[in-house]
Amino acid sequence: MKYSTLLLSCFLALTCYAQRDYFYPQANALNNQIPTPEEFLGYPIGSHHTRHDRVVEYFKTLDKLSDRLSLMEIGETYEHRKQITAIITTPENHANLEDIRSKHLQRNTSTQYNSVPLIILLGYNVHGNEPSSTEAAMLTAYYLTASEDEETKSWLKDMVILLDPVYNPDGRDRHSHWANMHKASPLVGDPLDREHTEVWPGGRTNHYWFDLNRDWFLGIHPESRNRIKLFHQWRPYVMTDHHEMGSNSTFYFDPGKHSSNNPVVPAQLYDVLYPKFGEYFAKALDGIGSQYFTKEAFDKLYPGYGSSYVNFYGGAGFLFEQASSRGHLQETTTTPLTFAFTIRNQFTTSLATVRASHSEREMLINLRLNFFRTAASQAKTNPVKGYVFGDANDLNRTYAFVNLLRMHEIEVYDLPRDMSISGKNFEKGKGFVVPTEQLNYIMVRSVFEKDITYTDSIFYDASTWSLVHAFNLPHAEIRGAVTKGNRIEKDLVKSIAPVTKSNYAYIIESTDYNLHRAIYQLQEGGVIVKTAFRTFSALVNGKEKAFRHGSLIIPKHDQKITAEALYEAVQQVNKNCLLDVYAVETGYNLKGIDLGSNFAVTVKKPEAIMIIGNGVSSYEAGEVWHLLDQRINMPVTKVDVSNIGRVNWNKYNVLIMVSGTYSIDKPTTDKIKAWIQAGGTLITFKTASEWAIKQGLSKEKLVAVDTTKTKPRTNYEDASNMEGARNIGGSIFQVDLDITNPIGFGFTDRNVSIYRNGLTFLQPSKNPYTTVAKYKANPLIGGYLHKSSLARVSNSAAVLISGDGQGRVILFSDNPNFRGIWYGTNKMFLNALFFGSVMNVPNASPGE
Repeated sequence: MKYSTLLLSCFLALTCYAQRDYFYPQANALNNQIPTPEEFLGYPIGSHHTRHDRVVEYFKTLDKLSDRLSLMEIGETYEHRKQITAIITTPENHANLEDIRSKHLQRNTSTQYNSVPLIILLGYNVHGNEPSSTEAAMLTAYYLTASEDEETKSWLKDMVILLDPVYNPDGRDRHSHWANMHKASPLVGDPLDREHTEVWPGGRTNHYWFDLNRDWFLGIHPESRNRIKLFHQWRPYVMTDHHEMGSNSTFYFDPGKHSSNNPVVPAQLYDVLYPKFGEYFAKALDGIGSQYFTKEAFDKLYPGYGSSYVNFYGGAGFLFEQASSRGHLQETTTTPLTFAFTIRNQFTTSLATVRASHSEREMLINLRLNFFRTAASQAKTNPVKGYVFGDANDLNRTYAFVNLLRMHEIEVYDLPRDMSISGKNFEKGKGFVVPTEQLNYIMVRSVFEKDITYTDSIFYDASTWSLVHAFNLPHAEIRGAVTKGNRIEKDLVKSIAPVTKSNYAYIIESTDYNLHRAIYQLQEGGVIVKTAFRTFSALVNGKEKAFRHGSLIIPKHDQKITAEALYEAVQQVNKNCLLDVYAVETGYNLKGIDLGSNFAVTVKKPEAIMIIGNGVSSYEAGEVWHLLDQRINMPVTKVDVSNIGRVNWNKYNVLIMVSGTYSIDKPTTDKIKAWIQAGGTLITFKTASEWAIKQGLSKEKLVAVDTTKTKPRTNYEDASNMEGARNIGGSIFQVDLDITNPIGFGFTDRNVSIYRNGLTFLQPSKNPYTTVAKYKANPLIGGYLHKSSLARVSNSAAVLISGDGQGRVILFSDNPNFRGIWYGTNKMFLNALFFGSVMNVPNASPGE
């Protein structure tokens, strides 16, 4: 069927209407001194995707021309695009903003300032290729600054409205450029047209291909950290998060699927406030004839969504999902969908949110009061009175966790004395205490508890998110009185002693998270670095000190640089990586191997290449890229899968393959196999590990699926729930790690927490020495796991090493770098990257 005439007429209908008639026909008086977005941009809203810099300039213009709006720059992205937030209220409120903010924050637990203006935050476009909401944000800002309606004036008098038009500037510009450069005239609505089919990785994610709508809880990226700082400065009662979904859908607003609400958050939010606000959204969309749905999908479980984070601080977060035109016009199963139509729905619900917040002011104030009262009551009755944590062997990782807690305004205190609890020892000065009886008790639970009570088995995302397990930190519950020291009032930075000049060698412990950054920095400076494959004790400053597997040995001699250059290099590592560097004056150790032992192996500088492109998980590839860029300061070549046949493999000694569906031809696969046999190291995650096994690059095996059992007959409508429950959306497990293996270097406990969100199951190796990490018999720490998956994951392999010729394949069943927050298992991946190339894969003698 030909749609071209219909498509063109649908789009041109917008230009036949005045923008005012289409977007806000009910508006009465509008200040003509305030330019509309169309007047400023030079094109009608909906006819073009607006670049981020033009969005910023429009808001600067509103700031200049209107006494209702002031603009803040809250930071910038990796690609140096400005992050802005507009404050929209009356001139009188602007003159008293700090007083309003201060009194507003006291309303958490007091009714003293209930007459102070309400604060809400409208947020847009966290996924860059869901662009309608930023266009709607400009319309919303225009309407609130230009409208002379009494209703609007009342809103501004009684509220302070924060408006962030673009949560993800880098991703937005990536998609806007794509949509604009492929826009045709006349428009083409065929879904197969290039305008609607972005190339990998698409515009959804930020610079490093991370989903920023999962980062509110994790705070990995500057975009998120800047927004979280703003959130805690203002603590809005309401936050919106505008998204897009499949083109053949309609429009979604909360309330969501009841069974997917977070049970830690008091139920008043879900049972009372969401349905009430839903009435306002429905009325607004009914008024323009737009279809919608509620209560069917999307969960509020995870604290890290833009529509859920505020829920854990006594506010109400609202998710809006608009069917996407993914360009300017797209055919659907009904009528063609215009970009302008998607913008209108987002704009309409933006104003509906303002209207509902104003009308239900008392409900919002009571929600927050009840939230903190309920939280305080729960904390008093909770037998867990606090948490103690800390790894005395890795203060950089411990401090990173403390700083993350502080970002969420969780109270953290010094450990005032050594403590032994639950079989674990925590040292004064290196351990910390988080009491549960504090204002942000709900967030404390979310950070530390490993499990929650579920009423459903289908998850939109993760089913657990315990951050203390992500950091793999020793920790314990305190069920008695909590003894705490001084509160931590600023971010922690490890103090280091200066390096003493050595006439023989320098040693660095293997336990610190920053070890690999140090190795690469030293290697870049021409330093020869060795790693110890055995333990030893050395005389340091007149005292015996023990060093574990993987400790670095940097001899003064046998270097290609001078002794003075070496000393300068280790001083720079000491300073830049915040690592203690120990000077020793003899290679004759007190215990274990000597420094000149053959078990002190020279570390090869990693020359890494990673396959990216169609079929490859952009999230996982981005996590590797971010880790190496931001934490290791090490380059990695990102080669598109379409160019893999052109690779000169002699340039590289490590190949990284994250999850994906790989369609690599046999000649190229054979080249990879020959490269491994010549000494290369292949590191694979999840389905890439399956690919390596199926291609014969490793002789290890996958756990077989039991196909002998038959399932009972079940109703058709139950299929998605029944099959979806078998997925592992994201749960935490425990593995046993061989800490004498180079992949386990630097770990001090064989029990390691690991995150799994896939269905790759590896059999333990027949070689008794090469199953590096193995799932426990009862491995689940937290989260949901279907009984059919439990049988497959129990006692399976988490990490395997497979030798081939002079090289090796290192297979991970899971993703050790999940969302940039899994500091605990990052180290296993980095060990594979740095030590894999110097590791011999032992052969096993025939079994007895």
